[in-house]
Amino acid sequence: MGTVVRDVKRFGLWIKSVGQEQPLLGLCACVLLASLLIVPGRLQGEESSVAPAQSSADPAKVPTSKPPAAPQPQKEPSQIPVISQESKPPQQKSQVSAIEEPKAKGEKKGEEGKEKEKDGAGKRTVSSLILTVKLTLLADPRLFPYEIEVEDGSDEITLSGKVSSEAEKSVAAEIAHTVPGVKSVANKIEIVKNLPDILAHRQDDILTQQVKDQFAKSATLKAASFDVKTEGGVVSLGGTVRFQVFVLEAAEAARQIPGVKAIKTDKVKIESEG
Repeated sequence: MGTVVRDVKRFGLWIKSVGQEQPLLGLCACVLLASLLIVPGRLQGEESSVAPAQSSADPAKVPTSKPPAAPQPQKEPSQIPVISQESKPPQQKSQVSAIEEPKAKGEKKGEEGKEKEKDGAGKRTVSSLILTVKLTLLADPRLFPYEIEVEDGSDEITLSGKVSSEAEKSVAAEIAHTVPGVKSVANKIEIVKNLPDILAHRQDDILTQQVKDQFAKSATLKAASFDVKTEGGVVSLGGTVRFQVFVLEAAEAARQIPGVKAIKTDKVKIESEG
């Protein structure tokens, strides 16, 4: 704009110099000067009219103002985070555990005590005066071989069975009196003088059966079919075998039976070849 004003001034000076000599040229210069003054105003108007059109035609380039941020709602008391025991600092956790552990131990001990009381109330000592007396009689070597029965009455203990002498009968009554809880003893034990021989014969029968059971464990001895008899703890073998080594094997097997005192093999025959 400054350049246009400067050019107009120069043109005006030129017109003045020309107008004095030629009036027509001066008039033309005035018209030209007026057009120069009017054109810049039009140009400015056109530029102002074009600017709104460009702004309306290109809305994407127009800066848009951001909407105001919505106010954040305040948290209600129920939404306030509660610090749980897990989120507590380690010191607080240790304090809580230190308080809870003695309580848990105390509760556990209390429960164990109750269970023991229940067990004590439910379980009673199973004992019998009869069994106590019988076990006491079996503990004495003099009465061990005999079968003595015990009965418990309302006021007394009754003994029955068989022994070989009057002394053994009296010993049985004395032992029964020593048992706690026994007030009186009714001694009905019988005396059988040959009872030791009867018991010995019974023991011999037991030994004989045990020897036969031992022979049955060996295929060789089972096939040999030895005759077995026992008297006073002495085992006698009989029969016929092909080899003497079988006799020795039988004697060694009978020797392993407790209560066997000796083994006789003189009645065993060795089968001759041919």
